[in-house]
Amino acid sequence: MLTVDEALRVVLAPLLVAAAVAAVGRWRQWPWAMPVAVGAGFLAGYALVGVPRLPPLDGTDWLFWLALPVTALGVIDALIGWRWGWLMGAAAGPVALLILAPLRPHAISVGAMVGTSLAMAAAGAGLCYAARLVEERVGPRTLVAGLCVVMGGAAVVVFSSNLRSGGLYGLAAAAALAPVAAFVRTRTPRAFAVATVAVPILAGLLAGGHFYPEPGVTWTHLVLLIVAPALLLIGALVPGKRRWVRPVAALLAVAVVTAAIAAPAALAAKKASEPDPDDPYAAYK
Repeated sequence: MLTVDEALRVVLAPLLVAAAVAAVGRWRQWPWAMPVAVGAGFLAGYALVGVPRLPPLDGTDWLFWLALPVTALGVIDALIGWRWGWLMGAAAGPVALLILAPLRPHAISVGAMVGTSLAMAAAGAGLCYAARLVEERVGPRTLVAGLCVVMGGAAVVVFSSNLRSGGLYGLAAAAALAPVAAFVRTRTPRAFAVATVAVPILAGLLAGGHFYPEPGVTWTHLVLLIVAPALLLIGALVPGKRRWVRPVAALLAVAVVTAAIAAPAALAAKKASEPDPDDPYAAYK
């Protein structure tokens, strides 16, 4: 269960920091403000739990330090709007690689580590390419809201897979995305740069959630969650002239898939934490 203190640190604080940056960015019409809002909010929530040393003792804590260059990539993507800028999403690969490197060679083979990193790089680039299409055809607000839903679902799954700290950091990332979804608008230029920040964080969260805890996030859940943001493209296929139908269809598709993964994981974790009434030694555990 999430305590009140943890909720203040990883939900309220990131939300307020991201909201402040996003509000100023919308007022000043700075294209780089939205990715900065996500990165700043995530780092604020992480730091309130504890700033890890460099290099970190726990490999999953690389996510804090890697969020800094990833946010810088988002700023560059927003400022330049390069046609091939979606390739920056391949940063998800190096993020996963650094997080998994401390596990080598005892808990993970070199082949598995490299293969996972390459798969994350391909997924990251593909999702950032899809983000451009989603922004153009469904809208920037739908794009960021969909990323927020998937990040929140991934946080719940990681939290329920015996990596409590990873779940908390995922909640911080989701909380940072929420106000950005509220402040971004149709006329906001290059909102797809938010995905350049969010997707590598999502990849790092899931990679750590799979390999570090026991039993960890299953491969099925990892794959479904990493590709879930692409389901926003479903909204572009919906016919009709009513503009609100496409965003609703896109978010509904993402929400249904994410909830179908996160809800059973949370219920199973809750059930596992409850004492067995038939166990005579339950009171002593």
